[in-house]
Amino acid sequence: MASSEGPHQVAAFGAIASFLWLSSSVESQPLLERPILSSALVLFIAGVLSFGASYASLWLPGANGRFDEELVPSQQTQANLPRRPRRYFLPALVAAIVLRMELIYPVNQDLQCAVPGVECFLPVLLLLYELLPGRKPRAKAGEKTDTDTFAQNAFEDLDDWMQLSKPMALLSGLLLSCGLYLATVWGPKSTYFCAASDRRLLVLWSQAAGLVLDAVIVVLAWRVLSWAKTTKSRLRTLSGILLGSSAALGVLLTSWRMSVGHPQTPRYNYRGVGSLFVFDILADGFAFSVFCVSAVLVVCESTPSALANTIALFSGLISATTQTRSIGTWENVRRFRGFGAFSLLISGFVSFAYSNGVRSVLFVRRVFLIALLAIFFIVITVYTLGKGATLGQHSVGSLLQGYRIEADRFMIHASVSKTLKVAVQEYKERNHGREPPPNFDIWYEYATTRNSPIIDHFDQIGRDILPFWGLPRDKLRQGLEFAAKQPDIAVVKIQDGTPSHGVWIDNPCREVMDDLISLIKPFSQHLPNMEFAVNCNDRPRVLAPWDDVQRLAQAGLGQGLRKRKLLSTKQPSEFTPSDYPSVQIIDKGYAARADTPKEEDVTSPHAYSQMTALSCSPGTKGRSGVYWNTRDFCSTCAAPQSLGPFVRRWDIALDICHQPDLARLHGFHITPPKLRPFQNVLPIFSRSKTGSYADIILPLRPRLDGPEDEPDTTFEMKNDALFWRGHIIAPNLNHDLLHGGHQTRLVHMINSASSTDKGTMLLPHPYDKSKYRYESVPATELKHALPIDARISKYEGCTSHSSICEAAIAEFGHDADPPPALKNRYVLLTDSDDGPPISLLPAVRSTSLPFLSSIFREWYTERLHPWIHFVPIDVRYQGLWSTLSYFTGLTGRGDLNGRDPGMEAKLDDATWIAEEGRKWAAKALRREDQEIYLFRLLLEWARVIDEKREDIGFVLKE
Repeated sequence: MASSEGPHQVAAFGAIASFLWLSSSVESQPLLERPILSSALVLFIAGVLSFGASYASLWLPGANGRFDEELVPSQQTQANLPRRPRRYFLPALVAAIVLRMELIYPVNQDLQCAVPGVECFLPVLLLLYELLPGRKPRAKAGEKTDTDTFAQNAFEDLDDWMQLSKPMALLSGLLLSCGLYLATVWGPKSTYFCAASDRRLLVLWSQAAGLVLDAVIVVLAWRVLSWAKTTKSRLRTLSGILLGSSAALGVLLTSWRMSVGHPQTPRYNYRGVGSLFVFDILADGFAFSVFCVSAVLVVCESTPSALANTIALFSGLISATTQTRSIGTWENVRRFRGFGAFSLLISGFVSFAYSNGVRSVLFVRRVFLIALLAIFFIVITVYTLGKGATLGQHSVGSLLQGYRIEADRFMIHASVSKTLKVAVQEYKERNHGREPPPNFDIWYEYATTRNSPIIDHFDQIGRDILPFWGLPRDKLRQGLEFAAKQPDIAVVKIQDGTPSHGVWIDNPCREVMDDLISLIKPFSQHLPNMEFAVNCNDRPRVLAPWDDVQRLAQAGLGQGLRKRKLLSTKQPSEFTPSDYPSVQIIDKGYAARADTPKEEDVTSPHAYSQMTALSCSPGTKGRSGVYWNTRDFCSTCAAPQSLGPFVRRWDIALDICHQPDLARLHGFHITPPKLRPFQNVLPIFSRSKTGSYADIILPLRPRLDGPEDEPDTTFEMKNDALFWRGHIIAPNLNHDLLHGGHQTRLVHMINSASSTDKGTMLLPHPYDKSKYRYESVPATELKHALPIDARISKYEGCTSHSSICEAAIAEFGHDADPPPALKNRYVLLTDSDDGPPISLLPAVRSTSLPFLSSIFREWYTERLHPWIHFVPIDVRYQGLWSTLSYFTGLTGRGDLNGRDPGMEAKLDDATWIAEEGRKWAAKALRREDQEIYLFRLLLEWARVIDEKREDIGFVLKE
C-alpha cells in the first residue's frame, strides 16, 4: 500500500473491491448450504484463474522484480521482506486452509450462538506477528540521504519516530479494529435464539480458532510468496496453493461420504435452482481469484497488515455511514456509536499511515486522504448532532389515522356499482377489457339482495384465475384428472345443478367437503356441469415456478375477449354444455394416505427450499433460496412493509420474495410438506396459500373450528392481557424449527429471554411527554411491564422416548389446559406450521382485539384492513412490545430504563378497532359473503374450462 506506483494502486483497488463484494454477497448465496463442496470449487476456479493470470505477468506489478543479487529489490520491499520460508510451509498452508474451511461449518450451523465482530480483530493479529521479538526492525519507507536528513523538519522527525515506533503501530491496529467492530456490530438481533442446549462453547472456540487460522494462512502465504523470484512464479505458486487446497478438500469430502455412506434420499424429479449454484460458484471463484491475485501483488510489496488495515478502513467507513444514517430509528437508538466508530477508524488509519510509511492509498496521496477524512469527520459530526431522534406522534397513532382514510377509499372502490350496467362496465375495466362471465346478472342480483358490501372488488379471484386462461382446455382436463388421483384431493362435481363429492364418511375431509357443498347448493342451479379439485390439506399444493405462472398469465391476458360479432348482437352467450365424461371420483381415504407418505410424495428440505426459490421472480432476494445470517435482524427484508418496527403495508408483508430471512423464521418454510408440492400449474382449489403458491383460493372451512366469544361481553369486561397458545407437531421438529419457528421464537422471546436480551420500544421522551423516541429496554423489564400470556398448549405426536420433544417441553413449557382465548382483550393469532390461524374469523367477530401475524392469504384477506379490523404484527415480532404498549399503556406498570415512562393507555383506539372489526365481520364476512365469493369464483372457472371460452360472456341487453 505504500507504493505509489500506478499498477500497485490498481491491485489494491482490486483487492478491496473484490473483498467488499464477497463479504456482502455470500450471505444470500446457496454456497454455504454445502460449504466443503463450494469451498473446493471456488478454490479450484481461483487456482485456475490465478494460473492463467501468470501469463499476463508482464502487465502486472513487479513482473521483472527478481529477488537475487543481480537485481536488488526496492528498499521498501527489502525492508518488509519476511524470513525465508521453511520447506514444510506449503503443506502447512494447505492444511491450514482445509482446517479453516472445516471450522466454518459449526459456526454456520449455530450462528445464533456466535459472537459478532470477531473477525474485525484480524489486523491486530497480523500486526502482532510483524512486531514479534526477533523480527526485523521496522524500517522507514525509503531511507534518506545525509542531505535529506540535514534538511528535514520537525514534522519529518515525527514521521520517522512513528515509523520506528512499535507501540504506535500496534495502537493504530487496535484503533482500526475497534472502530470496525463498533461500525459493524450495532443492529438489532434476530429472534432466532441460542438455546441453553446449543453448542455455544464449540461455536466460540471455532470462531477463535478460525481467527487465528486466518492470521496463520495470511502469514504463511506472505512468507512463501514473497520469496518467489518473479511475479509469474509468484502467481503460479499461488495457483498451486489454491489447487492443492481444493484437491485436499475434495479428498476430505470423498472420504467422508465413503465413511458415512450416502444417505437414502427420495428419488423424484423436481426443478431446482442448480443453475444459480453454478452461477454463484463461477462468480465467487472469479471474485476470489481477483482478491487473491491483487492481495498477493500488494502484500508482497508491503506487509499483510497494510492491506488488512486499509480494508478495515473502507469496510468500517461504509458500515459506519449506514449506521449514522439510521440515527433516531428503531434500529439505532445509540446516537454516538457511529460517531465513535468514525473517530476510531480515522484516528487509527492516520496513525497507521504514518507508522507504516503509507504514502498513498488508491491513487490518493496520504495528505489529501487525511484531509478528505477530516472533512468527512466534520460532516458526520454535524449530521450526528443535528439529526432529529424524536417523533411528534406515536407511529401507531399515525398508522391508525392513515388507514382510516385507506379504508374509506377501499369501500368506494369496492362498491362503485349501483346498477347492473355499471357493474358490467366496472368488470371490464378491472379485467383487461374482458366481458363478465355468463349469468353475471344472476350473480349481481344474488349479491345485492343479500346486501353484500363488496360488489366490484374481487382482485384475488382475478389473480388466481388468470394463469389458467393461458392453458388449453385439454391441459386443464388432464390437470384435473391428475389431481383427482393425488392424496388429500377431493373432486366436487356439479351435474344438472346438483353439487356432490365422493369423500367417504370416515374421512376427516368429509365434514369440510359437506360444508363446501352446502355453500354451493343455494346457487348451483345457475352453474353449468363442471368438476373441480379441492385440496383438503391445510397446506397449499401448487408451488409452480414464477416463470411458468407469468408465462401463462401473459398468455391469458389476450384470451377471452369477446368477438366483434358477439358485441354487435348485444345478446348474452351461455355456457357450452360439457361433452367430457366425468372424472372418476376416487376416494383415497385418510387411512390410505398413512402417516408415512410414499417415496414419491416425500420432499427433502433442500428440494423444498429450491422449489420455493423458483416461485420468486428473477432478481429478488428470495430467488437464491438461502439466507444464513439468522443471528442478526434483516433490516432490508422488513423495510418495504415497515414504518419503524410497525407494519405499514400488510400486502407487501405477505410476500416472501423480498424476505429471504423468513425461510428460517417461519414454521411453514422450515418444515418440508409431507406431500410433495406440484411444480406444474394445476387447477387445484385450496383454503389458503402464501405468495409463492399458485392454488386457487376458495372459502373452505378449516378442519377444526375456532373459539367462540361469549355473548354480551364487552371489551372493557375482558382480561387486560395479550393471549396466545401454540401447537407444535412433533414429527416436524428439527433444529431450525426449535430455534427459529415462529411459534418457538415467540415463546422464547416472551418467557425465556436472558438478561442480555433487549427490545426496542417507542416511549415518551423523558423531558417532553408530547414527543416519542426509540429506546432499547431489557427484555426482562418488558416481560414484567406488559401483560402477555404466551405458551405452547399442545405437542402433537410426542412420545415419552422422543429426545427432541423433551428438549422442546423443557425449553418452552407445556400448558395442556389453556383458558378460553376470547376472555382476553387482546388475542395474538399466528399461523400453524401448515396453514393460517383457524381462529381469525372468530376473533374478528368477537369484541376482543386481534393481533395478527401471518404469511397466508385467504378469501377474505383483501376485505380485512390492518389497523382498522386487526392489528398487524410482523412475523419477526420486532414491533410486538411497542404495539401492545400503545394500547395497554405503561403508566404504573413498572420502571423501564430506570423510570416510569408515563405512557397512558389508548383504550379508546383498542375498543374502536375491535368494534370496527366486529361490525365489518357482520357485514362482509358472513356465510352469505362466502356464498357470494364462491358463486363468482365458480362462474369464472366455468368459463375458463368451457370449450368456447373465447366466445362466451355476459352482454347487457339494451
